[in-house]
Amino acid sequence: MDGLVQAIKQRYNDTFMSVAIAGSVSVGKSTFAQKLAKLLDVRVSVISTDDFLMPNAVLMAKGIFNQKGFPQTYNMAALAQLIKQFEAGELLAEIPCYAQEIADIHPDKKQRINRPDILIIEGVVALQLEQTDFKIYLDADLIDIKSWYLARTLEMTARSKNDPTSWRYQYAQMPIGQFSQLVMKVWDETNQVNLERYIRPSCAHADAVVKLDKKHDIETIIIK
Repeated sequence: MDGLVQAIKQRYNDTFMSVAIAGSVSVGKSTFAQKLAKLLDVRVSVISTDDFLMPNAVLMAKGIFNQKGFPQTYNMAALAQLIKQFEAGELLAEIPCYAQEIADIHPDKKQRINRPDILIIEGVVALQLEQTDFKIYLDADLIDIKSWYLARTLEMTARSKNDPTSWRYQYAQMPIGQFSQLVMKVWDETNQVNLERYIRPSCAHADAVVKLDKKHDIETIIIK
């Protein structure tokens, strides 16, 4: 990671910088972003592109709810505007909040972000932002990504088995074999399509490509 940190610092101009981290669903973007943030010895804030998803009601009205996670389901203009605000020197910004418990933008909750030295933006569409100063693509073998996706979904759903208020509750009651098939059907019809059509092509814009092994450890880092 030392080489990656140094490459980022070389782009940093002592005022404000944005770093984008993209990759497949379940590849480990959030975890990697937090690790990177700790290695940069300046003030860093990490945000997710999920906070800029359009609310479910809007997606349904547009007829694109089944494409949730595709670029057209995000308010990319608002995300770009956030970067511009901080570049212009604004000290505080307010952004939406995506709530996992309802799988939607929270109707009442907002996040207040103090202008950091470096803003890390992680998410599947992060590399599709032209405004970012340094772009990182996280890669891994597809078989591992699919395994991580299934394991993560099963774990998160199991946590909701005694919570009828959770949207995951109904799935937690299903036989695990049946639910696993449903999870992978969602992968094939949505996440795989998103990966091939939008996410993986964005790697062409990356300043650095980080390859992870099956244990989620860094295997190689290629800095362009």
